[in-house]
Amino acid sequence: MATDHLENWYLRKHDSAEIFGPVRFEQIHSWALTAQINSQDMVSTDKEVWTKAPMIPDLTMDWLIEVSENLLYGPTTAGALMEFCRLGEITRDTPIINCKTAEALTLGKAAFFTEGLDNSQTPAKGGIRVNLQKRIRELECSLLEKRRQLAIAQETIAKLELKVRDLDHKLVDIRTGRK
Repeated sequence: MATDHLENWYLRKHDSAEIFGPVRFEQIHSWALTAQINSQDMVSTDKEVWTKAPMIPDLTMDWLIEVSENLLYGPTTAGALMEFCRLGEITRDTPIINCKTAEALTLGKAAFFTEGLDNSQTPAKGGIRVNLQKRIRELECSLLEKRRQLAIAQETIAKLELKVRDLDHKLVDIRTGRK
């Protein structure tokens, strides 16, 4: 999907499946910069082939936020990072990672970081906390499903092991001439 096709872009929100568009690519880019597109949202130019937003290089969703030791949020844009900071969801001391370069630093040390954030901007439609809560719910549901599948697989393995043992005994009986 090339961004040289600038006219008819669509955004499909992951959480609601709501579709926005057609809009110009500049609008999609603006939404990404203001934290209105998250890493699970999809974009398309034809509403048939959908691509996760971070996979579009021109959206520059290049940053991960280290929310806790083993929990990352993103990828997202530098503009979204500044929006999250303005909303108080992260601070200048929050660790971030550039997905393209693997550079790890704190938000305050990023070249795009600006002091004196403008509080007159309109707030983003979603923030890290809201997105994390949704993602946690999705992961919990996924985990429950994986556990269910694992239990079924373990039960199937146990049945198959019994069959293998039974067949081994029959094979021994055949070799030894027992019936």
